[in-house]
Amino acid sequence: MKRVWCLYRVSSKKQLHMDDDIPMQKNACHDYVTNKEGWEITRELSEKGISGWKVKAEERDALNIIKKGALNGEFDILLVFMLDRIGRKEDETPLVVNFLNSNGVEVWSTNEGQRKTDTHIDKLLNYISFWQADGESQKTSKRVREAKKQLSEQGYFQGGPIPIGYKIVETNQNHWKNKDRKIKELVPDEVEAGTIETIFHLYVNKHMGYRRIADYLNEKGYRNKNGKLYGISTIQRILSNPIYTGWKRYKGFNGKTGDTQPYNPKLRIISDELFKEAEDIRNKKREKIREQDKAGIPLAGKLMFSGLAYCSYCGAKLSGNYLYRKKQSKDKPQYVNYRYRCPLNKGQLNGEHQKSMWGAKKYDRFAIERIKHVISNLDLESIIDNSTMIKEASTKVKERNVNNIEKELKVRQERLAKLHAEISKAINNESEFTPKQLSSAITNAENDIEQLKKNLNNLKEEIASERENFSEINSIVNVLNNWEHKFDNADDDSKKAMLSKIINKVYFSREGIEIEFNLMLEGILRIQLIK
Repeated sequence: MKRVWCLYRVSSKKQLHMDDDIPMQKNACHDYVTNKEGWEITRELSEKGISGWKVKAEERDALNIIKKGALNGEFDILLVFMLDRIGRKEDETPLVVNFLNSNGVEVWSTNEGQRKTDTHIDKLLNYISFWQADGESQKTSKRVREAKKQLSEQGYFQGGPIPIGYKIVETNQNHWKNKDRKIKELVPDEVEAGTIETIFHLYVNKHMGYRRIADYLNEKGYRNKNGKLYGISTIQRILSNPIYTGWKRYKGFNGKTGDTQPYNPKLRIISDELFKEAEDIRNKKREKIREQDKAGIPLAGKLMFSGLAYCSYCGAKLSGNYLYRKKQSKDKPQYVNYRYRCPLNKGQLNGEHQKSMWGAKKYDRFAIERIKHVISNLDLESIIDNSTMIKEASTKVKERNVNNIEKELKVRQERLAKLHAEISKAINNESEFTPKQLSSAITNAENDIEQLKKNLNNLKEEIASERENFSEINSIVNVLNNWEHKFDNADDDSKKAMLSKIINKVYFSREGIEIEFNLMLEGILRIQLIK
């Protein structure tokens, strides 16, 4: 009997419901095997939406399974509907066929028969065949690209995310590729179009910024297509997107980012004048920012708890931020306020995220004062004494247990030796035990010895871990000794390094801060409580 593996593949997920889909390939292969004496299908592999031209052979899971199966001698024949189901790359696919043949696997197609690599003629025919398939794929790709480009230039929807304010509807025009489908187009969504008008009105007429607009929409119950809150970046994208005036942007295959389709009056939601006013406001704000002399302002490294600060409301790691003013007063010509910002804050909705910005100067001071207070109240000498006492008491108990286990282990090993000696007597019918009884006893004795050895090793590891832990406690005690003085006299980078050694996280909220010390310091605090 010849074991047959079948491979079915479609290059596009759209093909899964068309005439040349996987079920058709499967039926053809089953019919082919029925007419072959001694053939039996033992495995079937499917690739859905995998291009045999764009995807490399080593990146295709099914081909990797087939190669592994060939190396292990798990099948004798690879059967496909057509040879291009194996692949369409002229420089790779012939090598796949040659690999299978070299490992004793025949390659068959229900349409083209067997494909061999025994002679130079066979290899040449293989190359020509897959070279033609590669060429067809390239021509198909060019036709698709050109068709999509022309459709985009004509204003038809070509897939991708749907902009807020629009929905997709089917036209009466048949699809250029599949006549059973209709071409789709974007049209304004009645509900979301009102949201777009509100956003532009708030920005232009109410002079609201991105965050204030997002807060306003969220508090009034507006939601995006996914039912989620509006964020700052969404508002920013909406205010800069010309689609709302009828000019849809797209990146064509031969175009540049920012190209637009021909003007489509059906897409218009706001007037050109309103969009131009919004654009002018954005440009003026951008120009003011550019005019600011920010030379010498460090954009990073001014936050003591950078990488350690988290939002108490959502748990997100806080990012760095700063507020810049070019001129505050005559005495202070330049003002920079460094802040922590929660990147997930969507506004003050339903009491959530009661605060989104935390001034670094104020909150860094709060956190550092709290840390200094905790450390200054530590009795380090007493902690070392208590830690030593606890460690010694625990170690003595475990060392006694080690001695007891070692004694018990020695007794069990002596009993096992006696059982082994008894076997020879049992074979000569000189023992009161049967070989079966002795075998069972030996197995039980060996299991008991193995368990004792595990317990012994675990205890020794615990003793070693406690000694290491004690060493780490001594190490951090040395770090904490005179910590406040060392901290106050360190530079900013050294201060941040010192903080990272003793805390894991610090949570900021409107009410204040909460510090999560690292495990070593938490251990020291617990030891002090035992005192």
